[in-house]
Amino acid sequence: MSLEPSDYEEIRQLLARYNFAVDLGDVDSWVNTFTPDGTFSCVGLPDGAPLGGTHQGQDALRAYAETHFSINQGRARHWNWNLLIEGDGDAATMQCYLNAYSAGQGDSALFRATGIYRDRLVRTADGWRFAQREVTIDPA
Repeated sequence: MSLEPSDYEEIRQLLARYNFAVDLGDVDSWVNTFTPDGTFSCVGLPDGAPLGGTHQGQDALRAYAETHFSINQGRARHWNWNLLIEGDGDAATMQCYLNAYSAGQGDSALFRATGIYRDRLVRTADGWRFAQREVTIDPA
C-alpha cells in the first residue's frame, strides 16, 4: 500500500515538531519524535564536537537534546526544504536540506551550517516517528 496524502502531511508535521522542539529546548517533545530505540546521527563535524556522533535510544537522545539546548540557549533555528518523501505502508524515507541559523538581530544573527538529512520513518500507534535520522553537515 502506497502512502496516502495524509501520510505526507503527518511526516511534514513531524519534521516541524522536531525542529521547534530541538530549537526551543523542549527535550521530551524532541525525544518523542523518535521511536523508543531511534537513532540520531550528526556527521561531518570535527571529532569530539559536542553535537556530533550517534545517539541511540531515549536516554541518549535526551542527553543530546539537553546538550544542544545548553549550547544554543534557544537561539538555534533549523530550516528544511526540498522534502523528498517516499514510502509504502508503514515505512518511509525522507531526504531534505538543512540550513541552520542562530537567531537574533544584526551581528548576533548568524548563518551556521548547511547539510542533508537522510531519514527512515515508521508508522507507530502514535503516528509517524523517526527510526533513524542522520544529518551530514556540509564541509566548510
